[in-house]
Amino acid sequence: KANIVLDTVVAMFSEYCAEPFSVEPVEVSYVDAEGKETNKYVTPQMYTRREKAGVDFVNSLIGIDVSAERMVELCDKLQLGPASLATDEATGKECIEVTVPPTRSDILHPVDIAEDVGIAYGYNNIVKRVPATSTVGGEQPLNKLGDLLRDEIGRAGYTEVLTHGLCSKHDNFTALRRAETDAVSLSNPANVEYQVVRTTLLPGLLKTLQHNKSASFANGFKIFEISDVVLPDSAHVITETIVGAKNVRRLAAVYAGPTSGFEVVHGLVDRIMTLTEVAPEKAYAANSAKGEEEKFRVSREGWEYGIRAL
Repeated sequence: KANIVLDTVVAMFSEYCAEPFSVEPVEVSYVDAEGKETNKYVTPQMYTRREKAGVDFVNSLIGIDVSAERMVELCDKLQLGPASLATDEATGKECIEVTVPPTRSDILHPVDIAEDVGIAYGYNNIVKRVPATSTVGGEQPLNKLGDLLRDEIGRAGYTEVLTHGLCSKHDNFTALRRAETDAVSLSNPANVEYQVVRTTLLPGLLKTLQHNKSASFANGFKIFEISDVVLPDSAHVITETIVGAKNVRRLAAVYAGPTSGFEVVHGLVDRIMTLTEVAPEKAYAANSAKGEEEKFRVSREGWEYGIRAL
C-alpha cells in the first residue's frame, strides 16, 4: 500500500518537474552491522500492469453494444492506454487489453474496466430498456422469520439489543466457563476486545447488562438479540472454495431482576416454540403439570425441542 501511495504522489508532482512527467529513481541499500550490503531496491517502482476484459462482458454489464475498436478508444480517454485488442486464452473470445498506470490502483477486476468504459461512453447515452425477465424482490425466509420473532418478543416486554460480532477469547470462553474451542480469529486484532468472531450471543448480552447497572432492575431487565454467530466448518464449500466457517442465526434472551426469573424465560421459550410450531420432547413434556395440553399443540411433525445445559 505504501508503494501505491508513493507511486501516485510521485506521478502527481512529476508534472511540476523541470522536465515534466519525469521521475528520477533512487536505489536504497540495507547494510548490516559490519557494513555489508544485505538488500537493495529501486524506488519508486512506478509499477504498470496489463489487464483484460471481455468485449461481450463489458457490453452486457453496461447495457450497450460497442465494438472492440470503440472500446479501445474509450479506454485511452480514461488513462487506461495504450489499449489493444486481444483474445481470451480460456474462452477464445475477443477482449480488450488495457495498461493500468501507477495512478490507477483502483483497477482490480474486469468490472472496473467495464465501469471506466461506461463512464467514457457516457451514462446518459445508455438507452433505457425494459429488462427481458420479470422478477419480484422478496425477503429471505430466514430474515422474515427473524423479523416476525422480533415483533413477538418485543410484545413480551423484551428490549432488543444489537451487539458487536467480535469479542475477546476471555469473554467468549473463559467468562462463560466454557472450554476454549476452535473459532474464527483475527490475525491482527485492533485490541484484545476483537480477537475472535463470537460463537455465542451471550457475551454481548451480558456486557449490555454490565454497562446498564444504573437502570432499574426492580421489575426485571429483559433483553434479547437475534443475530448471526460464526462457527468453524471445514467441510462447508462455497463457490469451489473451502471457507472453513459458516454463519448460523441464533436467538438469545437474558433476564436480570430481584428474583431468579426462571418462569419468565421459560414462558418466552414456550411462546417462541408455539409460534414456530415446535413441540417439546416427550420426556420434557411429561414433567409438566400441563402435559395433557400438549396433545392439542399445533406442531410440525418431527420437530421437537429440549432443554440442555450451556
